[in-house]
Amino acid sequence: MKLFSAILIALTIMSCTPKNQVTVNINTTDIVTENFIGNGVQLDPYPHADTKDADWGLLMTPEKWARVYHRLDYMQPHFMRIVDQANWRYLKGFDKNNNPIIDFDTDEEKVLEQLLDYCEKNNITVLLGEWGVPYEVHDVDAGFSGILKGANDPVWISMIVDHLDYLINIKGYTCIRYFNLVNEPNGDWSTVDGDYDQWREGASMLAQALRDKGLDKTVTIAGPDAVAHCDNHKSDYTGMEWIHQAADDLKDDMGALEIHAYLEAHIIREGRIEIDYANLAEKAREVNLPILFGELGTDRNSAENQARVAQDPYACEDSQMDVYDFSYGIDMANATIQVMNTGFHGSAAWAADDAMHTLNDLGNKNEIKRWGFWNSLGTELCNNPADEAIRPWFYTWSLTCRYIQPGSSIVKTEVLNCEGLRVVTAVNGKQVTIGIVNTTEADHNLTLNADVASNALFQEFVYEENAYKVDAEGFPVAEQNKLSFKQNQLDISVAANSFRLLTTYSF
Repeated sequence: MKLFSAILIALTIMSCTPKNQVTVNINTTDIVTENFIGNGVQLDPYPHADTKDADWGLLMTPEKWARVYHRLDYMQPHFMRIVDQANWRYLKGFDKNNNPIIDFDTDEEKVLEQLLDYCEKNNITVLLGEWGVPYEVHDVDAGFSGILKGANDPVWISMIVDHLDYLINIKGYTCIRYFNLVNEPNGDWSTVDGDYDQWREGASMLAQALRDKGLDKTVTIAGPDAVAHCDNHKSDYTGMEWIHQAADDLKDDMGALEIHAYLEAHIIREGRIEIDYANLAEKAREVNLPILFGELGTDRNSAENQARVAQDPYACEDSQMDVYDFSYGIDMANATIQVMNTGFHGSAAWAADDAMHTLNDLGNKNEIKRWGFWNSLGTELCNNPADEAIRPWFYTWSLTCRYIQPGSSIVKTEVLNCEGLRVVTAVNGKQVTIGIVNTTEADHNLTLNADVASNALFQEFVYEENAYKVDAEGFPVAEQNKLSFKQNQLDISVAANSFRLLTTYSF
């Protein structure tokens, strides 16, 4: 009988003990990153569809652009990477003496300018760049290949500076804060092909040319733009080493360290970003530079993803089909939470729109790069108007852009006794935003401990599979309840495999 009573008491105690109780300590004065630049996207000027002379003609009509901007208005990206080619905008070839023929008054240039107009109006920090040496990555059959000798060719450097001078001093853009000399120079697909010395010399030449022109007060180099997990056997350095070497060699010539990463899902889900990339954030602190992800996404090389690509008659191998799935919203939220907690100053998601690029940018309509929040040309390219709708991962990514404002401090957040639950906290004056992702298969009850005023009311956004609220346009809708800390404590529940964002911002 005594044994039965003991068992009954134990069972009663167990039934009253909260299951999966997790404590989260937020130290609002312990700053991980000051002056956060912002999260955002890569949005390029649709080279196949931007003008009547483009590969597909003028498919990106003013109405199409207006819808893109309307969606960005909700997202509020604060960091945008725009990468292009001189020969798509203002370089019309070379004369008989191999001098570049420059024209800044083209229809193509005006498309870039109207995109910059949007960034200027909305105070978006722009990282502008070029894919590589003109006519060496794209349009190689135009007859001008080999005229420019590399990323360290002074003719190309002069062209870039003239273009930036036009955009900044003639057109008046102040939003262009950074410039990429070559996209992913450590890759064997780039014009540099892993030649670090060529890239370093070109970047140093460009920095000096910007100083000579007085442009360095407005725009500086962000780099090296290397893919962190790509190790090109032709290069003297691994992808990670490119970042360290550039920081050592060019710390006085660069305004920001900047890298790319396409992470395997298990790396993100295991919380490895905060381990694998911590040394890069530390290097940035050592040389007193901000550090950014210019492109952030998940790896697309899995057999499962490529099988899905093969089933899509319009997708190329460089596509991530998970953008159609609820799970991608969780993975990308998980990634950016870890990135912020590691000490980075922002990330640009690759990419805003499927309609921007095709495989090798050859313009084949059955080889589009599916990575976007939508496909603006779903009707025209795929005969599928539904493909133009906002996809699930817009929900989580847009919230991390919208409610983690520039100038915020990312503060120390400690999650106790729960692997797979990740939390980031941003403080901006009296405004507080808390992002939470639960990657486990269990629901959790969280106690958040933080020095937050009891009269601060939090909007709550909840992203659960088949249970997240959006309006008629696909924009996130907050729950009706308003949450507040009582005696520096807030208790909430977080469902398995879900994302939640709490913010005191009221917009």
